[in-house]
Amino acid sequence: MQLKNSRQTVCLGLMPKRYAPRGQYLWDPWFIREGDRFHLFHLQAPKSYGLGDRHHHTSIGHAVSDDLVRWKQLPTALEPGGESEWDGLALWTGSVIKKDDTYYMFYTGRRRREFWVQRIGLATSNDLVHWRKHPANPILEADRRYYRMTNALNRLSNPPAWRDPFLFKDEESGSYYMIITARTRGKQRVYNGCLAAARSDDLLTWEVLPPIFAPGVYDEIETPSLVRFHGDYYLFFSTCSKNYKPTFEHVYGAHEGLHCYYASELFGEYRPINGFGVVFSNGKRMYDIQLIRHDDRFWGLGSLYLDRKGEFLGRLSLPFEIVLDGKVIYTTMGMEKSSVAARA
Repeated sequence: MQLKNSRQTVCLGLMPKRYAPRGQYLWDPWFIREGDRFHLFHLQAPKSYGLGDRHHHTSIGHAVSDDLVRWKQLPTALEPGGESEWDGLALWTGSVIKKDDTYYMFYTGRRRREFWVQRIGLATSNDLVHWRKHPANPILEADRRYYRMTNALNRLSNPPAWRDPFLFKDEESGSYYMIITARTRGKQRVYNGCLAAARSDDLLTWEVLPPIFAPGVYDEIETPSLVRFHGDYYLFFSTCSKNYKPTFEHVYGAHEGLHCYYASELFGEYRPINGFGVVFSNGKRMYDIQLIRHDDRFWGLGSLYLDRKGEFLGRLSLPFEIVLDGKVIYTTMGMEKSSVAARA
């Protein structure tokens, strides 16, 4: 397989070492393209912390590449704030978008006093390297009219959710939208994972909207992204097999990895791609897959999770193609094409 643009050709057969910053684990990547250069932002934590503890010692790393394969490490983009600040404990996943000559990074923050509560803040930059946190942070908190927010794990040991913002501009309306990992309000405390939505005209003032996607069958819906392609909206997210509602699992099985639902309108009825919503079902190998678009082709990159011995890898995958073909989506990674085609 080759990844091409107007200036270069990259042969993936060279198989370079998977990227991670020196001395750190990497996970939850997100990207922005500027000209012929790709900027990678990601969560990172020192390798001295264990698999679980890394979530409480995270900063946001930065690297650049001309080919999505070989990456150059740059200075850390964002660090947690002071001990008493809203983002003083750890930073979690975010998203970057450009407006005029300014880059806006929305990211998740936590503080020790409210250990599991998550909020969304903003940092801005003129060069993608030097970032300034916005003085009005946090920019966006969970609206309790629509969403549940506590400071406790649920009975599946999953945390509350107001994190992983994804930004995009709707070309038809000109408005900016944010999609957020969240939980629906109500008596149901498990399998209430949803994707919240918010709208803005200036990226500073936001109106929180009802969920754009609330199927009631997953306990967590993580690291979302949205693609508009050939008139349809494709809503991607990751989830673990333990997050499947038992009655849903009985019919479709429990799949760990990349999922997708599609609709003809942004706030329309989202239907499962491939008939059961699964694009890549080996999430223990690779998780948090994000799409990068080049013309009418899409490339996926995710964080490598566990090796064959079950040890955490914490590195960035190599790119692979994700093919959007109407109601069917498949990857170029061996068995994935045949496995989803069999269920479609």
